[in-house]
Amino acid sequence: MIKALRALELHELQDFTQEVKSEVLLRVKEKIPHLESSLAVAELTVALHYVLNTPEDVLIWDVGHQGYIHKALTGRIKSLDHQRTRGGISGFLNRAESPFDFFGAGHASTSISALAGVCMADAIKKHKRHRIAVVGDGSFTGGQTFEALNHLGTIDTNALVILNDNNGSIDQTIGVLHNHQNYQAYFKSLGWEYHLCEDGNDVTALVAQLQQALTLGGKRVIHVKTTRPDLSPPKSYKPGTTFQWWAAEEMSLILAAHPELQILSPAMFAGSGFAPLREKYPQQLHDTGINEPHTVTTAAGIAAAGGKAWVHIYSTFLQRAIDQVIHDIALQELPVVFLVDRAGFVGSDGPTHHGVFDQGFLLDIPNVTVWNPMNGSELQAMLRRASEIQAELIGPLFIRYPKARTSCDSSVDFMEYRILKQAHSHTLLLSSGVLSTFAEVGAMDHIHVGQVKPLPTEVKRMLGRYQTIVVLEESIGVGGLSGTVAMEIAQTDLDLKLVIRKIDDVFTEHGSRQELLKETRLIPSEKGPSY
Repeated sequence: MIKALRALELHELQDFTQEVKSEVLLRVKEKIPHLESSLAVAELTVALHYVLNTPEDVLIWDVGHQGYIHKALTGRIKSLDHQRTRGGISGFLNRAESPFDFFGAGHASTSISALAGVCMADAIKKHKRHRIAVVGDGSFTGGQTFEALNHLGTIDTNALVILNDNNGSIDQTIGVLHNHQNYQAYFKSLGWEYHLCEDGNDVTALVAQLQQALTLGGKRVIHVKTTRPDLSPPKSYKPGTTFQWWAAEEMSLILAAHPELQILSPAMFAGSGFAPLREKYPQQLHDTGINEPHTVTTAAGIAAAGGKAWVHIYSTFLQRAIDQVIHDIALQELPVVFLVDRAGFVGSDGPTHHGVFDQGFLLDIPNVTVWNPMNGSELQAMLRRASEIQAELIGPLFIRYPKARTSCDSSVDFMEYRILKQAHSHTLLLSSGVLSTFAEVGAMDHIHVGQVKPLPTEVKRMLGRYQTIVVLEESIGVGGLSGTVAMEIAQTDLDLKLVIRKIDDVFTEHGSRQELLKETRLIPSEKGPSY
C-alpha cells in the first residue's frame, strides 16, 4: 500500500485516506478508544508516509493508540481482523512485526528520547535521513518528554517532533500547559522552532507543512490540531461482574466515610471503573496525568504532611515508579495504600501491559505489605481493612487484583490466609490471588495466601509439616511468593521438596486471559491439572 500511496497525486490523498479509514473501521471491533485515536491521525499518518521514505527514514510513534492506520499502510491491513488475538498482530507498535515499526510503543512519553538516540547514532555514522517522532498531547504530561526535549535541544542535529493535539486519548489531557495552550513558549524556551497546523485532518496542508519543516532542517515542532471521532458507546459498568466493579463499589463507601482520604491516579480512572467515583467525589479523586513517578511522590508528600493518600495504578505502570516507591515511600516509612489494578495477565494488550513483574520487585522492598484477593469478596474486605489500619502502617500497602470477572459476598472478613482444603496430605499447595479459585488440588492440602508479604507466621510454621510444597503464582522471575517460600525453607533448613509453578522467563504475547493462564499451566486445561 505504501507504493500505491507514493504514486498518488497530492489532490488524490484525501480520497485515499477516507478509503483507508473505512477499511480499518470495518476490520477493528475491539478497543474502540484506541481506534478513535488512530483515526484522528489518519491524515497525518498518510502525509508522513507520503513525504518520508520509510522505513529508511525514521518514524517513531509515542504509544500504540495512534498506530492502526500506520499498520494498514505498511502491509498489515488484513491482519487488523485478528489484532490482539492469540497469534494475531499486536495492538501496539512492535519491532518484530515490521521494519516500519522502528521503535516499540506500549507506554507513553518515550518517543522523543528514542529520537534523541537515533540522532546521536546517525551523527557517529554520518547517516543522513529524516527523523520524526509523533507524540500525543496526553504524553506531554510525562516528564520524560521534557527531559528529552531539553537534552536534544543541546545537540546540533535535524529532528522533527509532531505534537498530535486532540484534547486527550482515553481521558482528557491534564495540566496547565495544555489548558493554556502555551506550547509555543514552552518549545521555544527549550530551543525548538515551533509551527502550528490548525487543521490536522487536512492531508494536503499537512504534506505542505511536513515538506517545509524537513527542508528547513534543525530542531522543529509541528503542533497539529486533530479531531477524534466519537465511536464509543456510553460507559457501562455492569453490577457485580469484575474486580474493578467491586473495588469501585467499596471505595465509594470508604470515600464517604473518610472525607480526608485522597486517591491519585496517573490517567487510569476511566479504564478501571473509577470514573463514576471521580464525578461523585471530585475533591477526593485526582487525575495527575501520565506521570507515574510524580503521582507516587505526591502521595508520599500527602502522607508526610499527615494526610491520607491512596494511589490507583495499573501494575504495568507501577513499574515506571519503582524508585519513588522505594525511596520516597518505603524508606521513609510512609503509610500510602496502592490499588494495583491489572495485576497478572491482562489479555489482548500483551507483553507491554501484562502485570507480571510487580510482585517480584515489591516483595524485595523492606517495609512493604502486599495483599492478593482471590475474589470480589476478599477484595472488598481488604479495602475496608486498609482504610482501618492505614495510620498504623510503617510503609506502603499494595492490594493487587486482576482484570477479570469475579463474584462477591460482602460478609467476608479480611484474613491473612485461608485454608481451602485440609485432606491430611503430605503435599501442600500454596496459591495466591484469583488462581486460588481455579486450582484443582486433588489429594493435596490447599492454602490461599492473601498476604504474600510479610508471609503469615502460621503459614511459615505449617511448611515443616509437609514432604512437598507446591507454589502456584501468576508472576515471573525467581522472587515473588515462590522466592519467599524458598527462602523460608532454606533459612529453617527444612527437608522437603519445593515445586514451583509460575510464568516462564519469557515475555508472554497477547491473547485472552484464560488462554494465557492455560498455556502457562497456571490453571487447568482440558488435558487436566497443571501441577
